[in-house]
Amino acid sequence: MTDILRTVISGLLLLAGIFTVSVSVTGVMRFRFIMNRMHCAALLDSMALLLILAGAAVAAGRMEYVPKLLLVLVFQWVGSPIASHMVGRLEVTTDDTIGEHMDFERPETGEDL
Repeated sequence: MTDILRTVISGLLLLAGIFTVSVSVTGVMRFRFIMNRMHCAALLDSMALLLILAGAAVAAGRMEYVPKLLLVLVFQWVGSPIASHMVGRLEVTTDDTIGEHMDFERPETGEDL
């Protein structure tokens, strides 16, 4: 009975993770502006990875795999915001037309953002 329950729970977690991945990839492919794409990719990095690794941990059934899966999750959650910040900063500093993509007005002093 516990094997069936573990299989059902892991299957539901994996299906939820796959659904989250498909929504994220659709958003990345659909949007044109890099900041919107990064927002969709953040969903993939955080929620989808958590669901897929939780499903893998439940499916493994042995506790010796769980710390390794948690370590993968921690490294991904630490590295992803750093990489996203670097990509976003590069886009803001190099794109001259960024004001057209965002909802803000340039200062009247003529300074660049």
